[in-house]
Amino acid sequence: MKMTSTTWAASFAVLACALTGVPYAHAEDTVKAGDVYVTATRVEKELQQVPMSVTVMTAEDVQRSGARTVGELLEDVPGVQIQNDGSQGLKRVSIRGEDAFRTLVLIDGQKISEHKSMSGSPMLIDASRIERIEVIKGPASVLYGSDAIGGVVNIITKKGGEKPVEGEIWTGFSGASRGFSEGMAVRGNLDGFKYSLSGSYSDQGDIHTPEGKLDNTNFRQTDASAFLSYDFSEHFTMGAGLDYYKGAFNSTAMNNNTGGNRFFVNVPKWARTKYYMFAEGKDISEYLSRVRFDAYYQKNEKDMRNYVGQADGAGSTSMNGMPVSYLSADVVMDNYAHNIIRSRGFSLQTDWQLGADNYLIAGYELNYDRLNSDGRTYLDNNITMSPMMSIAIHKVTDKFYDGNQLNQSLFASMESQLPWNLALTYGVRWTHVRTELTRGEEISNPYTGSMHMGPMTRPMFDKSGMVEKRALGDDTASRPVFNVGLVWTGIDDLALRASWAQGFRVPNLTEKYIGTAMGGGTIYGNPNLDPETSNNFEVGARYNPGNLSLDAALFYSIADDYIASVLTKSGSGIYTYTNVADARTFGSELSAAYRFATEYGDFTPYVSLTWMRRQYDDGAGWKTFDTATPEWVSRYGVRYARAVAENVDFHADVYGRSQSETVYRTAAGTSDYDLGGFTTANVALGFDFGKERRFSVLAEVLNIFDKRYQYNPAILEPGLHANVKLSYKF
Repeated sequence: MKMTSTTWAASFAVLACALTGVPYAHAEDTVKAGDVYVTATRVEKELQQVPMSVTVMTAEDVQRSGARTVGELLEDVPGVQIQNDGSQGLKRVSIRGEDAFRTLVLIDGQKISEHKSMSGSPMLIDASRIERIEVIKGPASVLYGSDAIGGVVNIITKKGGEKPVEGEIWTGFSGASRGFSEGMAVRGNLDGFKYSLSGSYSDQGDIHTPEGKLDNTNFRQTDASAFLSYDFSEHFTMGAGLDYYKGAFNSTAMNNNTGGNRFFVNVPKWARTKYYMFAEGKDISEYLSRVRFDAYYQKNEKDMRNYVGQADGAGSTSMNGMPVSYLSADVVMDNYAHNIIRSRGFSLQTDWQLGADNYLIAGYELNYDRLNSDGRTYLDNNITMSPMMSIAIHKVTDKFYDGNQLNQSLFASMESQLPWNLALTYGVRWTHVRTELTRGEEISNPYTGSMHMGPMTRPMFDKSGMVEKRALGDDTASRPVFNVGLVWTGIDDLALRASWAQGFRVPNLTEKYIGTAMGGGTIYGNPNLDPETSNNFEVGARYNPGNLSLDAALFYSIADDYIASVLTKSGSGIYTYTNVADARTFGSELSAAYRFATEYGDFTPYVSLTWMRRQYDDGAGWKTFDTATPEWVSRYGVRYARAVAENVDFHADVYGRSQSETVYRTAAGTSDYDLGGFTTANVALGFDFGKERRFSVLAEVLNIFDKRYQYNPAILEPGLHANVKLSYKF
């Protein structure tokens, strides 16, 4: 990889500062778990009291990170894997081996739905607007509903402020994509009125890897928000807001861009617009502690072009059942799609204090998604039979799909204080889902074939107006799911936890009725699909005395009725979604840090470590542990913080990231891969200075030794690069 003189200069400058003592610190260096409050149980409580594994990222963590996307921000969370599908700008997450379809993404507690994708729900929000991210690991279907088999990523945005006027302004540069980002936010609290306004923009170029620049990986994103609420009294608040996000992304697969083959996906527009409102009453009576009502409308709109070009040498195929040999074959397929998902939803939650020892949360949720999908496919297949003879087939297909999914649920969760410093949490959610396809048409027009013999052309067929209608469908599924959790706090600063939780996921419209075509194969929907289910068992401990922070967990998960694509006939390239697969996942997670306070500053060695094994059973007698789940993932290093002057703090982090090999095997062996393990060396540093430390400078050098590595086979991750971020709070 060739580095420009500017990049080398920036890298050496950052390293020089690191060697002279510039530090980096995270909030957890000085904040105990007992001082951290989360909403993972749908009510704010101390993290130490939560009976499940939760990782919290704060606004300070976001500020002190050069991450370009939320996906990059989460890549070091224990139990979390990043999925990029060939795109550096549109990263998704999987939790404890469960993919993005089985990971629920919420923004302020409200779901981002996805019914027309092969990769699951994206996180359509800019990281700069985040107040806190709570990553809940393991099934959370009782508290949050369908899709939460692997876990939940709940993104909580900044709203209001403490002073009449406050905010920040920032700008940053990413060396991985030679791109810039900038933004501004204003918020405040004035006589009971809380408000906030924000806007940001990021323009990132193609990714730079140890093997050079990779085309078709650039992206842009725009984010804006507005919020206003009013405290009518200390007991009652109402508010409303607007979120807007628009991204433009390119994706590719580097192994498909050689030898005459070509593949890329262009998404010129993926926009999310949400309007929402809420009303909350507190301390309503002796027993009714809180009532919260939320309602929202969200439009998720995507334009996409998928280009596949495939060139083959001599081979054979069949036409009308007859074997045909050829010298070469060229296939070009362009897929265009315009998808809109309109989501409407509301929830009502009530909190009850039932005596001194029982706290009940009960409520109702409704989410209604409506999908409108229009698409067009161009197929050109040119087969050279001999130097004098060839066959050309041209086909244009228009596709129209309309459908909806209505999800309703009742939930209740009780926490009871027991003797001997025990707290018992137990809950149930009953979910009823109706999934309906109201239109499904594929119209081929024109559909022509011709044979070329020297200068002569002879038509083989000419068909137009061929309409293939998909069977319309209307199906319902309902199920109760349960959880039980126990926390013991009999020793100061120690919390031992154990839990059992069920997961539940209803098939989306694509899996149920529509199907999809991608990369040379066609997968058809299956109206007879059953929901996926899982059972998760976990034991863990949190210990936070003084300067030590420790969180450890052991987990075991059993997932049944997995939805997988099954080949209908050998060599046909036709697949069907089917409930055939099971998965068993077990492992451990550890996060540990200890702060040494010295006269030379605070040193905090830390480590986060995940060990995980996942076995996949295809239901036909084939099992494997090679499920694209690395056995070991870790981050480890030393943070340093020191006040170097009256109004200047400085902070640094020198750390490594390590991951064992990632191996994926299928029964057919058609998409196997093996990605080697890796270790990268990194350093981050920064200054906070001025009155109340309002000015901040962050600089990073990542992948210092220009290590070649991948999270998945689609694209390489960035090589040696430097990031810089400047911000000012007012």
